Amino acid sequence: MDVEQRLQALETELGRLSAMEEIRQLKARYLNACDRQDPGAVRDCFAEGEVIIDMSYFGHCANRDEFVDGIFIPRGCHDYVLDMHHCANPEIAIVDAERATGVWSLNYRNINTNDQTVTMISALYHDEYRRVDGLWKIARSRTEYRTALHLLYEPGSLQLQTAARTLMG
Repeated sequence: MDVEQRLQALETELGRLSAMEEIRQLKARYLNACDRQDPGAVRDCFAEGEVIIDMSYFGHCANRDEFVDGIFIPRGCHDYVLDMHHCANPEIAIVDAERATGVWSLNYRNINTNDQTVTMISALYHDEYRRVDGLWKIARSRTEYRTALHLLYEPGSLQLQTAARTLMG
């Protein structure tokens, strides 16, 4: 390999690594926006137009506005909802300069002070990303729920409501 070829290979690898880091930052912005209950920031993480967001029994949306206005705000944007979205173990694959995929492991905790419940869920996000005007956006997201623990609490007690491999069935 001559110098020109090595420089080209390094430039290609640097572009791939930069794209992967930009996607990590995008996912972090999304998760933090969810926890801050910031609908505008959540909406901005998704591409405009047709975007499939499949959250199984929580809802299926065909665009970012449907998701934010129909699921995120009504279910998550209340003073009594205390959420923590934590993702790890990213498996990011750059398809080409404009498209990528990713699988993320989600550890989710919800404390609902109104209903006096604590919910802990593990899931996998299966995402597709698209570069739009130079910025990576989520173009598709499917949530695969893995485990759930749902507890009811009241002063002096903690009562198990659900502990399961999945919330389905």
